[in-house]
Order: sequence, then C-alpha cells, then structure tokens
Amino acid sequence: MTAPTSLPRYAHRRGTRGFAAFVTVIAGFVVLGVGAVVLPTVALDTIAASWLIPLTVAFGLAHFVAAYGLIRRRDWGGRLVGYLAAIGIGIAAYGLILTLTGMDPFGATSKLPSDRAWAEGLGLLIWMIGLWLVAARYAFKAIRPIKPNAAAIQPVSVTAAAA
Repeated sequence: MTAPTSLPRYAHRRGTRGFAAFVTVIAGFVVLGVGAVVLPTVALDTIAASWLIPLTVAFGLAHFVAAYGLIRRRDWGGRLVGYLAAIGIGIAAYGLILTLTGMDPFGATSKLPSDRAWAEGLGLLIWMIGLWLVAARYAFKAIRPIKPNAAAIQPVSVTAAAA
C-alpha cells in the first residue's frame, strides 16, 4: 500500500538543487576571492590585469546568479551551472597543463617558495575541478527519493511459508 503523494514533482528535487546551489556558491566565493583579492596583488602586466580582474570577478558573481536560479527553480539555473562548470573546468585544466609541464603559473607570481606554491596551486585546481563537477552533476541529475515497490512488498502467510 502506498500513500498518494501530494507533492509536486519538483519538490522531490529540492535537496539536490539546494546542494548544487551550495557547492556553486562555494566555487563562486573561491573565484571571487581570486579575482578581487589575489589577482590585484600579483605582479601581472597591466593589460593582463585589466582583463583578468574584471572577468574573474564577473565569473565569480555569475556563480551566485546560478545558485539563485537553482534555489528559485528557474529553468536557466541548471544550464548556467553547466556553462560555468564547463568554463571553470576548461580554465582549471589549462592551469593543470601549465603546472604539470613546468611552466608553473603559481610559482612565478607567488611570494611563497616555488615548490609550495606549485603544490598549493595544483591542489586548488584539482579541488575546483571537483567542485564544478559535483555542482554540475547535482544541478542536472537529481537523486530521486526511493519509493518502495508495492508489488515487491507482499505479506507472506504462515501456511504458504511452511509449505
């Protein structure tokens, strides 16, 4: 016997959308921190800094817009998370390629020792790729609640079990 549910279909995904929004906000804070705090202190060319800082801040703010779209159940929220994840994973993969081939974008611009900056930069890139993958997965594909199969749960009579 199953009780009829009065919840609309989208209500079964509320926790999944909320988790995707939470992970997207975490990624947004990291990207916003990099754009607003880290990049202005790095010794970059003025032309590169004039492009990187506003683009990174805008990319970080877009994460908050996407989280709002997920929480408010907007159709564009999940797609925006997917676009942000694709862009972020692409940039992080490029950073991984630079780091692993020895070009080391972190050691050249950091005040830390080169090997520590390399390790922390590599860890940050891998962590951000993981965040974006998790956010995109839960924004696109929800975990459906488990409903017991009414046909599979049948009371067994004692006489049938003894035979």
